Amino acid sequence: MKQHDLSYWEALAERYFLAETTEKEEAQLRKFLCSSEAQDSRFDEIRATMSYLQVSRPKKDVSVKLPLKTIAVAACLFIAMFLGWYQYQQYNISSVRVAGEDIETDASIVMQKQMAEMFNSLDLNDR
Repeated sequence: MKQHDLSYWEALAERYFLAETTEKEEAQLRKFLCSSEAQDSRFDEIRATMSYLQVSRPKKDVSVKLPLKTIAVAACLFIAMFLGWYQYQQYNISSVRVAGEDIETDASIVMQKQMAEMFNSLDLNDR
């Protein structure tokens, strides 16, 4: 690391907070703040703020986990929709006893057959 006076590091820290530094300069500043030269009290606030920013920075692998979370949520929604549809289908089935045998079928089909039988029996009685 090149030897610089303390005003250089203060100016570099100012540029850092204005987002005008390169990654190389940021690395140099971090290295300087960890050195014995930076133990001056005027660098305490800079060191604390940079430490906080480093710790609170989002991890780079968050973008990798986001699609997995999205897939998990979509799978849960799909399962919930499937179970709802299945329950609806179960309530829409009727059990009918025909000639001593239980037959399970769609409720609308049972209603159509009952209506047809009613009208057929009415037609036979009218004759």
